[in-house]
Amino acid sequence: MNIAHIPPSYLPLNVPGLPMLYGPKGSWCAWVTALRLPHTARFRDATARAAMRGYAKSDRIADFGEVVAYFENDDGSGSAPSAAMIEAARWLLVNDAAFFGAVLEAMLADLPSLRAIEGSTVLADDAFRLPECWDEATLLPLVRLNNINLHPVAGAPYIGLDFSCAWEHEHGYGLMMAGTEIVETGGADVGALSWIAARHAEKVA
Repeated sequence: MNIAHIPPSYLPLNVPGLPMLYGPKGSWCAWVTALRLPHTARFRDATARAAMRGYAKSDRIADFGEVVAYFENDDGSGSAPSAAMIEAARWLLVNDAAFFGAVLEAMLADLPSLRAIEGSTVLADDAFRLPECWDEATLLPLVRLNNINLHPVAGAPYIGLDFSCAWEHEHGYGLMMAGTEIVETGGADVGALSWIAARHAEKVA
């Protein structure tokens, strides 16, 4: 982790089994760290798209083979992330390869729906157009994983992913995962909305 890019006002928080977390001192707290995930980090390695301007500063927190991760309790309070988020992060560190495979499979399977959305949109002549088919080698240069969000929802490791992508500059691309299970895909906000995770947890309870 490149701690030089952590805001100087952030305080460290030691959580067993995780790299150091950092969060602002105040009434609302969201903690950030960089998790060592060599498989999932392939979504942000040298073959990926460059970091977008709005994400460039936070992107530098993660070193090669790492992914920026955020922990935020739903009400923004507490002296530490909830147990559900901590356990989700620990699960991810152990199951990185399987998680990467599940996310990649979900993204590859999403091409028909993405093409349907593209087909219903009037595009400029020079706009990017999705390929008719894609595989890992085709997909990876078209995306960049900006960060993951660990969600304070019990029942599964609920992990959201926020991507920049070539086909949707404004809204990006996102997934909500329950471990290796796909919960939902859509715009980048899908990975950040804990109510999506909570709704899924309620259904499977």
